[in-house]
Amino acid sequence: MRLGRSARAAIIGFALILGAVACSTSGSTTASAPPSAAGGLEKTKLKIATLPAIDSAALYVAIDQKLFEKEGLEVTPQIVQAAPEAIPMLLNGEIDAMFGNYVSMFQAHDKGSLKLRILAEGSRAAPDSLSIMALPDSPIKTAKDLEGKTINVNVLHNFQELALAQVLKANNVDPASIKYVQVTFQNIMPSWRGGQIDAAYLGEPMVTAATSTMGARKILDPASGPAAEFPISGYVSTQDWYDKNPKVAAAFQRAIHNAAKLMENNREVVAKVLPTFTQIEAATAATVTFPYFSSNDNPVRLQRVADWMLEAKWLTKAIKVESLMSPTTSG
Repeated sequence: MRLGRSARAAIIGFALILGAVACSTSGSTTASAPPSAAGGLEKTKLKIATLPAIDSAALYVAIDQKLFEKEGLEVTPQIVQAAPEAIPMLLNGEIDAMFGNYVSMFQAHDKGSLKLRILAEGSRAAPDSLSIMALPDSPIKTAKDLEGKTINVNVLHNFQELALAQVLKANNVDPASIKYVQVTFQNIMPSWRGGQIDAAYLGEPMVTAATSTMGARKILDPASGPAAEFPISGYVSTQDWYDKNPKVAAAFQRAIHNAAKLMENNREVVAKVLPTFTQIEAATAATVTFPYFSSNDNPVRLQRVADWMLEAKWLTKAIKVESLMSPTTSG
């Protein structure tokens, strides 16, 4: 089946989204109203490594809506194709902070290669933003039918597997029965149609493209049940940078949170910026399901990521996520 231009752009856009991977109290840490951004900042110009992915849209909305400017900051995005590319840049001082998925960040922190400081939460999986899908003629009809089947991921042992394992268990499916294979983005569709994978693990905008152009059927939502609002990615720096720039960190966090608040009830501001830093066309941007963008930081929901990683033996020791998070200064 030939895909139209919009569908191809959607698929490219999803590839860039998952390219991000190859890379307080018991509730929200929201505090009092933010102080004025008048002076006192340790520096005013920031370079932030980011990804050409929907999940990083808050940074671009904050730029477009002059929210960084209101905080006295001038932010320059530096696009990388995968989060791990940015870690050496961060450690060498070439950038001030980076956007990346938590699994990769926690793995780097666990290994000691990155002493992590989380500046602000970024995105959380929303209903229907991720999907395990079957082709129209597939015998897979229910979650139970996935047992013993082969499913694609773009990187083994990352957030895709982590979230899905919990949802499979909740649906009485043994996660160990699933065979995961690493499939490059351009090969997902050929592998799926050719039978190399039995079901496809997709995210937006690829879910929309597969549904509209291939008649694909949703079997399971990896962002449901225990993985509802699963935290995917956020803005991080090093502890050393944070110690030297606490006022800058707070100002950056406020701008990101304020962008997320604006985006909660105004998808147009998101759709407007997506074509400027991704290969998602404006028409596709207007219709896809967006992830949730975090307007405050919550250590409880983020702790799930570290706990599940420890359970999966992807960490050598427990991580207390709250100790890595910056105090929330947004109102």
